[in-house]
Amino acid sequence: MSPIGTESSSAPTATRRRPLLAAVIVGVVLVLIAVLLVIADNVARSVVRDAIASELGTALPIERGSDVAVEIGGSSMLAQIAVGRLERIEVTADAVDFGKISGAADAVLTGVPLDRSQPADSVTIDFSVPEDQLVNLADNLSGIPLDTISIDGDEILLETDVRVFGIPIPISVGIAPGAADGQLTFDPNSLSVGQATVTADRMRRMLGPVAGAVLETRSFCIAEFLPEAFTLESADIRRNELVVRLAADTVILSDEALEQVGACPA
Repeated sequence: MSPIGTESSSAPTATRRRPLLAAVIVGVVLVLIAVLLVIADNVARSVVRDAIASELGTALPIERGSDVAVEIGGSSMLAQIAVGRLERIEVTADAVDFGKISGAADAVLTGVPLDRSQPADSVTIDFSVPEDQLVNLADNLSGIPLDTISIDGDEILLETDVRVFGIPIPISVGIAPGAADGQLTFDPNSLSVGQATVTADRMRRMLGPVAGAVLETRSFCIAEFLPEAFTLESADIRRNELVVRLAADTVILSDEALEQVGACPA
């Protein structure tokens, strides 16, 4: 028979253990729920990411076999799905065609609804054309045959020989890219004859009628390759590439909307 003192002291100990055990179990359950939510969130993010990549591959002029990477930012994927809107999507494609030229594209989309009949808040695309692609724009850069086309600082550098009275004169023209009315513009910015830098007026006097083909601003329209809702915002030289920025606000990303392309000036 157990002593009375021993029996009375064990009962409170067992009583204290039961709440402690319950707290441990609750903690374990909460951890498991958190882990399952993280797994579910990651799975949902992966599924949505793959669906977007597949959709873009058919909706935009992305070359077959091009790598398309999609990242979905913002808060929990499950929370974004619950409200029916994705906060931020970043897309990179390494080969996109716009008529004569091809390059990489980096896009940022914000406020993208899961209901594609509703508009996204904004879409911005930076289309980067490498130096070796500029030869495809030769007819749009100058009205005379060109020997070389390269990038020099913040200009596109055109080099060729122009004959004056049968004598070949080496010239180089620095072209500043820009954007206007859905067109890329190419404006002569600097002129050199041999090692000397000359003004446009002096070049006109030297070259006569040929000067017009060398010095006039020329353009390349890309509106007809873009969904109508997009505008051509800017074009400049960055990291030795021609970077063209396209943008759209409150744009609907349905197939029908993306198939409606813009028009070039007559």
